Amino acid sequence: MPEIVFRTRLEAAGNARTRIYAVPRPNVNRAGLLAFAETIGVEPKGGTLSQDPVKLTYANGPHLVTQFKASGAVRYQDLTRWQVDDGESNVDIPDDEAARLALELIGKYELAPQKECQLLKVSRLMVGAADVKEREGRERAIDIGVAFQRTIGGVPVDGPGGKVIVYLDRKGELTGFDRIWRPLGDGTAVKEYRGTDAIDADLQRYWKANGDGRIEVTEQRFGYFELGYGALQKVIQPAYVLLLTLTGPDERVRMGSAHVFPAASNAVGTLMPVRKAAAVQEPRPN
Repeated sequence: MPEIVFRTRLEAAGNARTRIYAVPRPNVNRAGLLAFAETIGVEPKGGTLSQDPVKLTYANGPHLVTQFKASGAVRYQDLTRWQVDDGESNVDIPDDEAARLALELIGKYELAPQKECQLLKVSRLMVGAADVKEREGRERAIDIGVAFQRTIGGVPVDGPGGKVIVYLDRKGELTGFDRIWRPLGDGTAVKEYRGTDAIDADLQRYWKANGDGRIEVTEQRFGYFELGYGALQKVIQPAYVLLLTLTGPDERVRMGSAHVFPAASNAVGTLMPVRKAAAVQEPRPN
């Protein structure tokens, strides 16, 4: 069995008041996508509608609006401006101003309840340029991405979902956004939270295939957990999120991973994917 080392330990979930919420199955269809496109200022007539097994897409001129079938997540891009370098512009809007502008746009287009948005980070897409004569290089920001994390009742939502990312150009105008923000259905109160013994046991059970290796828990967080674009999620519930470093028995192989464990004693299902059995290699013929 693998050795488990906790570099950090969250002893309990505290006094957080949480619920286990049912998630309605998303109804992704042509009429809904066109109606959404119109709300964000994209003409719903005259464009092209296409789909594949994963998503439904509407294109009109440079505007691209996408909705993902499993999650209901939406994405918008102005392809003439989203992460496009015009060769000279430098987006130098201060972080706090970018966050304010992005939150205003979230409210304007009703992308998410503003009071449930918690600033996560402000990032910049940088490009480099070199002056051969002066023998020096410089960098410019061609795009700002402002990411907000979802909160439910003041409790943060972890995972790839529960995010709105707004992209701005040098004028502070919208060039695109990504939103993974599932609606919540009926909720059931959490009876009590599982303790550290349950977390340890689940780690051992799930990662036993690591054999005699080592699992280092480098960070542990508590919050709701929401999946990403391509995942069908039936329940949003509180969870412990553990960031891991996995080390092989010979100490030569190290890799990062994560373990997500439902925090409630009355949790619904599991949050980790089913591990595939290791393939058995046939011996090579002599």
